[in-house]
Amino acid sequence: MAIHTLRRRFASLGTVLGLGVALPFAVGVTPAYAQAQLGITKTHSGDFPRGGQGTFTITVSNPGDEPTTLVGTRMTDTFPAGLTGTALAITQNSTGSGVGCFLNDPRTRVECETSGPIAPGGSYTVEVTIGVATDAPCTVTNTATVIDIDGGLSASASDTVNIPGPNCNGGNGGNGGNGNGTSILPISLNGLIPMFNNINTNNNINSPGASNTNNQNFRVNTP
Repeated sequence: MAIHTLRRRFASLGTVLGLGVALPFAVGVTPAYAQAQLGITKTHSGDFPRGGQGTFTITVSNPGDEPTTLVGTRMTDTFPAGLTGTALAITQNSTGSGVGCFLNDPRTRVECETSGPIAPGGSYTVEVTIGVATDAPCTVTNTATVIDIDGGLSASASDTVNIPGPNCNGGNGGNGGNGNGTSILPISLNGLIPMFNNINTNNNINSPGASNTNNQNFRVNTP
C-alpha cells in the first residue's frame, strides 16, 4: 500500500515537471507576427528664395520584416501654389525592385512607383528640384503620401518651407502685417498734434537774485 502511494506521488511530480519543461519550449516555437510596413520622410534644406530654387528630399521605406505586395507601391506629392517641379533624380534604391519617377505635365506633382515589392529594410530616395515663383506665399506646406497599391498600407509626411520676400518680415507686412510691405512707423503727426515754436528757455531759473518768470511766445504750425 505504501509503495502504491509513493508511485502515485512520483507520477504527479513527473506531470508537474513535464509541464514546467514543456511550456518554455512551446512558447519559444510560437512564430512572431511578421508584416510589411510603409514609411516616408520629406525634408528640405534652408529657405526657398522667391524667383530662385529649392530641393525636396523624399525617402520611401519598408521598416517592416516582410516585403510589401508584389504589385508595388506609389508615392505622390502635389506642390503648393507658387512651386513648380523643374527636375528630379533617384539618388538611392535598395528596394530590390525598379523605381520610376516623373513630373506631371504642368509640373505641379511628382509621382514614383516601384515595379515590385519593397524588401524588408529597403528604401529609395528621390530629390526634386523646385522653381519658386516671384509671388509665392511666405510659407507653404505640402504632404507626400505613399501607398502599397494592392495591400492597403499607406504613410504620409509633411514639410513646411519658408519663402523670404519683401512682405514676409515677421509681422510688418504681407501675410503677417498691414499687407503693403511697409512699416507702420514713422507716423506723420501733421494735422494731429500742434507743433510749437519760439519757446524761450529761462536759464536763470533757481539762480540767486533771478526771476523765475518768463514769457513764452507760441506759434501753432498748422497743416
